[in-house]
Amino acid sequence: MRAAIAVPAASAAVAALLLTAPPGQAAPAAPRVAPCVQGELTLRAATVPHRPTVVRVSVTNRSGRTCAIDRVPLVTFGGLDGAALPVSGDGTGRLRLAAGATVHADVRTIVRTADPQARKAASVTVGDWTGRWGRVFAPARLGTGSKVAVWEPVTTSWQPSAAAADRALGLGPAPRTSPKPAPTKATPTPTGTTPSPSPTRRVPHRPSPMPPASPSPASPSPASPSPASPAPTSPSPTGATPTSPVSPTVSSPGPS
Repeated sequence: MRAAIAVPAASAAVAALLLTAPPGQAAPAAPRVAPCVQGELTLRAATVPHRPTVVRVSVTNRSGRTCAIDRVPLVTFGGLDGAALPVSGDGTGRLRLAAGATVHADVRTIVRTADPQARKAASVTVGDWTGRWGRVFAPARLGTGSKVAVWEPVTTSWQPSAAAADRALGLGPAPRTSPKPAPTKATPTPTGTTPSPSPTRRVPHRPSPMPPASPSPASPSPASPSPASPAPTSPSPTGATPTSPVSPTVSSPGPS
């Protein structure tokens, strides 16, 4: 009997020692991080390039300490009831934001801007679910035009990068439009003319040799003296100018 009673007594003693162990030997609890306040954060927002229906927001902790924000941003639209709902799969809770760190989120305000049920908002407010901080953005600052088209908006939770926020929203690569080549204007050619060829190296023109012309049978030979030309006379010894001899006139005999 005594042996049987001694075993339970020993077990009770061990349990008592565990319950009375000093706190330093227990598992340490995570320290509670104070929430971020308005002056410690910087908020930015703008539409995603080539996607006017998606607004990318970011928040930066400018304080020198780590603070906590809600995991999903609170996005509301001026003049409209309700807020953007978290996309499927995003949980709630708190997010520790280290000093100098930045997180990003994507907000889809509407699927198609031509939706007949679309509403128009004059502003977009991004902040914390508990309303500790926030900032209002005008449509012109966001790049959505004079108003923001809204219908069944959704938002991602805070992500470590803008690319991660795009993936969380299901965005693929942004569409790229290649510039159209400028039309080539042809130089008009005057009617009836042939366009001149492109300039090339000019070759000097050499005339082809022509065969010597044969003398005409009707033409007199240049070597034959003219019968009417008088023969030159030798100069007179007296120095007088020589004169051409006068041919005697031959008269035909008259009738007898």
